[in-house]
Amino acid sequence: YLKDPDDHHKLIIDEEAAPVVRMIFDKFLSGVSIMGIAKELNAMGIPNPTAYKKLKGFNYRHPAGERNDGLWPDSSVRRILRNEMYIGNMIQGKNTTVSYKIHQCRPIPKEDWIRVEGTHDAIIDPETFAKAQALFHRHIRKSPKQNEVQLLAGFVRCAKCGRIMSKKTNRHSYGTYHYYRCVTNNRLHTGG
Repeated sequence: YLKDPDDHHKLIIDEEAAPVVRMIFDKFLSGVSIMGIAKELNAMGIPNPTAYKKLKGFNYRHPAGERNDGLWPDSSVRRILRNEMYIGNMIQGKNTTVSYKIHQCRPIPKEDWIRVEGTHDAIIDPETFAKAQALFHRHIRKSPKQNEVQLLAGFVRCAKCGRIMSKKTNRHSYGTYHYYRCVTNNRLHTGG
């Protein structure tokens, strides 16, 4: 989003960056992992949000103060997928300053955030956004090397610890077979 040159209190869609946001949502809904999306954006040479803002001449520094090499970390993709700004909502009050002297902030619980709906034009429709939020809870993704969504991903849980199990594949000369394994339980029993 950009500030409207005629009304600095209004946001308008950045038509150059909006297709990237739409692509991120499309890929996520088609089953590509957050890490896979970041890798694709980097392979395409698309600058991450901080680098893009600097290219456009904005005096912008990442709030976390992290070093920026222009590449997409998975955290930037995740932030875009969770940000209600893209459906036209303005969210404020996510953090509060603990001390002005040392500039220390702490997060505020989500239920206490200030949410104003429909403050600007949406890049993503609310239904697409809702589907993306639902996928965060199901963990259904494509492997970066596979084209099919693994429908059981996120549903198969360990009977001992209750954590989500990860799918493993073994390939042999006589065939390929798939199984699910608990990484946590494996560490506990092997000491790894």
